[in-house]
Amino acid sequence: MSGGAIETHLDDEPFATGTHKGPDASATLICRGADFRSGGVQTGVLIKNTTDGSSGLITARDENTVTATLTGGTDNAWDYGDTYEIYLTATEDSEISSIWTDKRYGRKADREKLSSGLMPEDEDLDEYDNPHVFGPGQPEGR
Repeated sequence: MSGGAIETHLDDEPFATGTHKGPDASATLICRGADFRSGGVQTGVLIKNTTDGSSGLITARDENTVTATLTGGTDNAWDYGDTYEIYLTATEDSEISSIWTDKRYGRKADREKLSSGLMPEDEDLDEYDNPHVFGPGQPEGR
């Protein structure tokens, strides 16, 4: 039996941010020194042009450029000075991970490891009014 409290982590903060430093009306985001590839930016994740309100999924990237088909904005292209946000997933606010916390000491655990919301080694055998269990070193009742 599980229990405890779940802690869910959402993709609600950008993984990377910056400013387009290339020409106006560009289909490719250019940000020299951004280190997109070595910095961990992946294809298939969300990129937002926060200046014009457009967004799309990254289809290609190298160290200084990102390519994505932008939609939903005023011009759906990169202009010099446009700011961007890159996320870890394909949709903002999607769940990245979750972990359970036991009820007694607040330790993190997988849900399967919890018993009644507690780590098994922390569970007090007489906690749930079992009249046949006494403290440590005492005999069990009948």
